[in-house]
Amino acid sequence: MDAIPELCLHHVVVIGAPMIGIRQERVRGRCFERLFWELDQAGVTKVVFESRTPHQDQTDLRRIDGLRSRGVITGDLRAEWRRGAEEPLLWAADIVLGAVGDARAAGTELDARVAVSIQEIVISL
Repeated sequence: MDAIPELCLHHVVVIGAPMIGIRQERVRGRCFERLFWELDQAGVTKVVFESRTPHQDQTDLRRIDGLRSRGVITGDLRAEWRRGAEEPLLWAADIVLGAVGDARAAGTELDARVAVSIQEIVISL
């Protein structure tokens, strides 16, 4: 956790809530849309995700293609999927998401070491 501020990264965390009666992949799709819109607006051109399964990665890619075809994002934003061992910085995303999830579950404030670098967006489902 102490290393996160030293990276000087800006973290965007999109949370879909509540997830009652909604499939996890549908929630992921809604969160993807907002995340990619935010990243596109910020001028980000490349995003690296941790690979899940080949089928799930393809589903995510189709989502992104759909966002592009609907004009939600521009043609400049690209995504890649890599295994955790192939991309050293994926650990930072895991730490940040864990900290956000832990704080929300416990009903406490987010750890101050990471709070300053996180833009937390909650979308209503």
